[in-house]
Amino acid sequence: MRPPLRENHIEYDVAVIGGGPGGLPAAIAAARAGSRTVLVERTSALGGAAASGLGVLGYLDRSGNQALGGIAQEFVDRLIAIDGSPGHFRCPVHNSITPVSPDLVKIVAVQMCREAGVDILFDHELLGVDVDDTDTIRSVTVYGKLTTTRIDAKVFIDGTGDGDVAYLAGVPHTLGQDGTQTMQPSTLMFTVTNFDLQRFWDFLDENPEEMGIKEEYAAGYDVDFLRRTRGHCYIGLTTRVADAREAGKFTIPRNQFIYIATASERLLAINTSRLTRIDASDPVQLSKGLETGYTQVWELVQFMRENMPGFEDVEISQIAPALGIRETRHFAGEERLTMDSLYTDATSDRAIALSAYNIDIHSGTGDGIDLHVVEKPFGIPFGALLPQNVNGLLLSGRTISVDSTVFAAARVMGTCMAIAEAAGSAAAMAVRDGGTPKEVDVVELRQGLAEHGAILPGALTPATAGAVAP
Repeated sequence: MRPPLRENHIEYDVAVIGGGPGGLPAAIAAARAGSRTVLVERTSALGGAAASGLGVLGYLDRSGNQALGGIAQEFVDRLIAIDGSPGHFRCPVHNSITPVSPDLVKIVAVQMCREAGVDILFDHELLGVDVDDTDTIRSVTVYGKLTTTRIDAKVFIDGTGDGDVAYLAGVPHTLGQDGTQTMQPSTLMFTVTNFDLQRFWDFLDENPEEMGIKEEYAAGYDVDFLRRTRGHCYIGLTTRVADAREAGKFTIPRNQFIYIATASERLLAINTSRLTRIDASDPVQLSKGLETGYTQVWELVQFMRENMPGFEDVEISQIAPALGIRETRHFAGEERLTMDSLYTDATSDRAIALSAYNIDIHSGTGDGIDLHVVEKPFGIPFGALLPQNVNGLLLSGRTISVDSTVFAAARVMGTCMAIAEAAGSAAAMAVRDGGTPKEVDVVELRQGLAEHGAILPGALTPATAGAVAP
C-alpha cells in the first residue's frame, strides 16, 4: 500500500503568504504587535528580488528627502551594520538606489523574523483558499515536502506579488496594463565578479555616447557621477548593444545594458535579461521564461567579455533562484489609486505609506523603457489594501489596488516594504479588536505607524542613515 500525503493543521492570528518585500515586513509588524504570525514562502529564502542582489529603490524622493522609515529603514540599518549595504545614494535617474548584499538580505530577514516571533514555512506553495458564505477567508492550504498544511487564521495578508491568495479567493482583477493587458517584462537577475570598473569608466570617458540616459531629467548622470557614487546604476552601451545585435550576438529584447552596484565592490548585479510576452502567473509560461532567462544570462556574460573593457574575464557569481517579476495581476480594492487622485487630500489623509519612485514602464513588447519623473512622493491610501468582495484579507506589495500607471511607480521594493508594514499593523489591530481589516481605524493605524518611524504625507524628514547627497 502506498503511503498517503501527510496532512497538518495549524492555527494563527495572522497568516502572511509570500516572504518578499510585500510580505516580510507585514509578518514582522504583525508579530511585534502581539499577533501569532506565520510567514509562508514558496522558495528557500526571504527577501524576494532583494535576495537576488537587485538594488532597492524608493527610499529617497527626487529632492533627497527620506520617504521610507519604519521596518524598511530598520532593515537597511541592520544590513549597514554588517556590511550588507552602504546605505542610500541619490540618483538623477532613479531618485535613489540602496545597494544590498543578496545573501546578507536573506540572513537579516530570518533574524528579524525570529526576534519578532514569526514562524516561517519555507518551500511551501499555496494550494487553496477556503472562503465561507460570508465571503470571509477562513483558511489556506499550502504544500511542502509531501505534506499539505491547512492554516486557519483570523486575518490573511497576500504578499505573493502575483496576488495568488486574492485570485483564489475571488477578488476581481485585471491583467497587465490598463487597456492592453500587456505586462511589463520579467528579468532573471545575476551577479558577476572579476571586473575592473576603473578601466570601464576610462572607456566611457573616451566614448561618452555610451552613457545611455540623455534626457533632460538625467542632468548630472555621467561618468563622474559613477565614479563618485558608491551606489549607482549604469545604463548604456546603446551602440555596442546595437552592433552586437547586428552581428547576431545579442538576441535579448533590450536596447541597453544595465549593471547595478551591490554591497560588495567585488560584485555587480546585472539587470539586462528581459523576458517579454509572458504571463508569469501562468506556470508553463513562467517555466519557459526561466528557460530563456538562463540562455540570456550566458549570452550577457559573453557580451560583457567581448564588448566591455575591464570585463574580459568576468565570471558569474550567483544567478537568482527565481525570475524577477514586474507585473501580472492587478486587484480591485475598496479604493483605487489613480493618476488623478495621487495628491488629493483624501489620499493623503488615508495614506499608510509613501511612494517616492518615478513612473517606470518597461516595454512588454519592445526593447525600451518609458520613464516619467515624479517630482514629489505620493501617499498610498489604506483602502487600496482592502480587496473588494472578500473579508479577512489584506493586499500588500504590488497586489494593491492602483491603476497601471501608478503601479509603475509603486511596484518597487522599498515602497512595497512600507505598504507591507502597514498591512501587518492593520492585521494585528483587527485581531486585537475582534473585527476585520475593513473595520480598522485608519487614524489609529497611521498614528501607530508614525510612532514606529514610518514616514507619511506631511511628515517628510531629511535623508539620513547612509544617504549620500552629491
